[in-house]
Amino acid sequence: MDTTAISADSGADAPLLSVIIPALRVDLELRRCIDSVRLALPQPNQCEIVLVVPQAQVQAAGELHNVRAIAETRPSVYGAMNDGVAASRGDYLYFLGKDDILLPAAREVAVVLASTRPGILFTDVYWGDEGVRSGATSKWKILFRNVCQQGIVYSRANVARNGPFLRRLRVQADHLLNIKILWDAQRGPVRFVRKPLVWYAATGLSFTARDTTFYRVHPAIIRRHLGPLAAFAWRLYKKLRPDLPGS
Repeated sequence: MDTTAISADSGADAPLLSVIIPALRVDLELRRCIDSVRLALPQPNQCEIVLVVPQAQVQAAGELHNVRAIAETRPSVYGAMNDGVAASRGDYLYFLGKDDILLPAAREVAVVLASTRPGILFTDVYWGDEGVRSGATSKWKILFRNVCQQGIVYSRANVARNGPFLRRLRVQADHLLNIKILWDAQRGPVRFVRKPLVWYAATGLSFTARDTTFYRVHPAIIRRHLGPLAAFAWRLYKKLRPDLPGS
C-alpha cells in the first residue's frame, strides 16, 4: 500500500493553485513549460510552481526563476506527483508534464476556481497535433474512459480524501483517483471550462505502456458501482475490442 502523506491544510496565505511538474532533468523543454505557466498566470498569489526532480537535479531546478524544487522520494511518476502534493500549498492542484504548454485559458480557469470553489474542474486540451479534445465527462463515463490528466484541476481536499495516487498502478493511477472523486458524495461541485487549458504533448506513459494491474481490477471497480451484469458486459466488450486503451 502507498502511504504517502497528503496534507489537506494549505494555510491562510496559500496560493490559489499549485502547478506540480515532475521531471527527470532540467532542460530547455522544462524551462519552456515553466515560462508558459508564468505567462498564463503572472500574479504570484494565483499560482506556485513545484518541481519534483531526482536528487541530482535539485540544485539545477532551484536555480530556475521563482519555483520550488524538491527531490522525489520514490522514482516513479505517481510517486513524484504525491511528493509534489505533499510539498505544495495551493487550494487547488494541477499536474503538468515538462513537455506541456499552459495556454491563456488558465486565467479563466483561475477565475472559476476563485469564484465557484469547485471540488474538481475539467477542461478541454489541445492534443498534440490532433487539435482540441473535449474533457467533458461524468461519474458514469469516467468508469469506462479516462480523460486527459492535464485537463483536470483538483481541490486539495478531494485529493487528500481520495488519494494518494497508487504507485502500483503504473499508468492509470490518475484514472482510479478520478473515479473515486467523481463518485465521492462529498466531492463538491463539478465544473467544466470548454476551452483548451493546455497543449498536451501526448507522449505520456498511457501511450507507451499498458497498466496490467488496472486492467485486472477494472471490472471489479465497475462491479462495485454498477453491479455484476455491467462488469461482465464490460469484460466481454474489452475482449471483443482489443484495440481499446488498456485492452
